[in-house]
Amino acid sequence: MSWLTSWIHPSEWIESYGYPAVFTIVFVETAGIPLPGELTLLLAGVAAGAGHLDLAILIPLAAIAAIGGDNVGYAVGRFGGRRLVLRFADLGRVAPALAWGERFFAQHGGKTVFLARWTAGLRIFGAWIAGMTHMPYGRFLLWNALGGVTWASAVVLLGYAFSASIGRIESYLGTASEVIIGGAVAVAIWLLVRRIHNAQHRASERDGG
Repeated sequence: MSWLTSWIHPSEWIESYGYPAVFTIVFVETAGIPLPGELTLLLAGVAAGAGHLDLAILIPLAAIAAIGGDNVGYAVGRFGGRRLVLRFADLGRVAPALAWGERFFAQHGGKTVFLARWTAGLRIFGAWIAGMTHMPYGRFLLWNALGGVTWASAVVLLGYAFSASIGRIESYLGTASEVIIGGAVAVAIWLLVRRIHNAQHRASERDGG
């Protein structure tokens, strides 16, 4: 899917389209197409801290997008079956990660739907696996809603908190530093999240053998 992600720049999309950009990227990612949903939420939180977006709208919107996207992914797995899931995994170049995700799901059960929110890669196809294994929909919806609300809130608020730090720094260094500081913070947040996710992935692989 590199052809798709190459022209998606979350900061530019948020600046140009605002809430629809956030909703679309998060929804599509959680439905099963690799897009930078988490980075989008971080940058949206930064935009909210700068006064460009409203947290009271942004957080519920992001949660609805995450929950809705996962429901689409669940339907793909439930009604399309393993063959369709594997086809999508091949197109998205996530087939090896899907195999690891199945082992993770078998080990942790229903709570995987919740844990998937916080794990790189698994967030994309966790709902596929839940549907593919015919996890009861009521159980899926409960874990999905809990994961969607907590993940969206935490990531947006993290970006918002860093935005507040940027404002304090600007009072000392002047507004000319806004772009440089904002970019550096966004990159630092992204690297931190990637490092945490990679550590979780390695730990899960060790647990799964």
